Amino acid sequence: MTERKITPPRWLLAELTYSCPLQCPYCSNPLDYPNYKSELSTDDWKRVLSQARKMGAVQLGFSGGEPLTRPDLVELVQYARELGYYSNLITSGYGLTEEKIVQLKTAGLDHIQVSIQASSQELNDHIAGTKSFEHKQEVA
Repeated sequence: MTERKITPPRWLLAELTYSCPLQCPYCSNPLDYPNYKSELSTDDWKRVLSQARKMGAVQLGFSGGEPLTRPDLVELVQYARELGYYSNLITSGYGLTEEKIVQLKTAGLDHIQVSIQASSQELNDHIAGTKSFEHKQEVA
């Protein structure tokens, strides 16, 4: 029998918040979200990012909820760049503007992944529980 060696993590998914403007039924956010008032602070996230990097993580996904709801997102992206991460923003695109894209790119973001719930406006907006399809197209 071959012994399996445990390797260090290569990718960290940082779910920064439960906050999200969409209401997708498949989401892993808690159903009782209003009862979740506290999130990790900026300093706590920086500590987590540093620890994961020391463990071997080289890629980082900023996710949520909707990570764009975090006012410290640009700061966290910049810190991740300083640590040497390849970083990816996983977003609904809701609230993403050209100005925010420039800020994130300047801070060191490498990639943006826009989640689209369906290929038609009617089904996308139904699944998302929010009229978001046109904005997602514009962002993409």
